[in-house]
Amino acid sequence: MANYEFGPFHYDPEQRLLFRESQVVTLAPKAIDTLHILLEHRGRIVEKSVLMKSLWPDTTVDEVGLARNISILRKALEEPGGAAYIETVPRRGYRFGSASPDAPLVQPRSAIARWVILAAVLAACAGLIYWQFYVPSKYVAGGVGLAVVPFEALTPDADCAGLARQVTDLLVTDLSKFRGIQVVAPSTVRRHQRFGISMGLMGRLLGLDLLVEGGVQSSGQHLMITSRLVDVHTGKVIWAENYDRRLEDAQSVQTDVAQQIAAQIGARLVPAKR
Repeated sequence: MANYEFGPFHYDPEQRLLFRESQVVTLAPKAIDTLHILLEHRGRIVEKSVLMKSLWPDTTVDEVGLARNISILRKALEEPGGAAYIETVPRRGYRFGSASPDAPLVQPRSAIARWVILAAVLAACAGLIYWQFYVPSKYVAGGVGLAVVPFEALTPDADCAGLARQVTDLLVTDLSKFRGIQVVAPSTVRRHQRFGISMGLMGRLLGLDLLVEGGVQSSGQHLMITSRLVDVHTGKVIWAENYDRRLEDAQSVQTDVAQQIAAQIGARLVPAKR
C-alpha cells in the first residue's frame, strides 16, 4: 500500500500513522480515520454524509463531530508556509488538496518507487566514480600506474618537513621521465589524504599498481632517507632502501637521492630509457 507524502508530512496507511519528517504526529483514532478517507479520495470531494457513515457506521451523530475531526487535522497539519491541505466545499463536504498552487495535491510514493529512485541514485554515483577514477585520459598510454605518497618528516621540525616535500616532488619529476610509468599527480594523492582515504584504497580506486612511500629524518649533519616500493593489491614491499648522506648541501643531497630512488624503481619496472 502506497505511502502519501505532502510537504513535511507522510502518512503510512498500513500502520495508520502520520509523520512530520521523522516524528510521529499524535492523533485520535477518528481523526486518523478521517485523514485516511480523505487521502484515499485525494483531489476529490468527499461528501459529509459519506464521511460520517464511514466514521460512525453504527451511530447517528451530527456534523459537529465531523467538524471537530477536521479542525484537529487542520491544526496537526499546520506548517510555517501555512499550506491548507484540507479544503471545505460549502454545503457538500471536504477535499484533500485543491487546485490552488498554495495547496498542492498529495503525491503517493510506494516502497517500490523509493527503491527505484535509490537504485537510480546509486547507479549515477557508480557511473560518476567510474568516470572519475577508472576511465583513462585519451592522452595517457598504457603502462605501470604508480603514485608517490608524500614522504613523511620523521624529525619534528619545519626544516625536515620542507626537505620531505622537496624529496617527494623531485622523485615525482624523475619517475615521470621513464616511459612505461604513469605517475599520479601529487595533488591527487594529497586530496585523497585530506579526505582520510587510505593509500591502499586510493591505489585501487585509481587503478594503480604500485605506491612509493618513504620518510626523511635529519640528525645533526646527516640526512637519512628511506624509500619503499609497495604492491597496491597485496601490500607487499617489492623493494626498499635506506640512504644516509652528510648534509653539506641539502639541495644536492635531495636531488641525488631522488635520482637514485627513481633509477632503482625504473630498473625494476621498465627498461631504463629516458
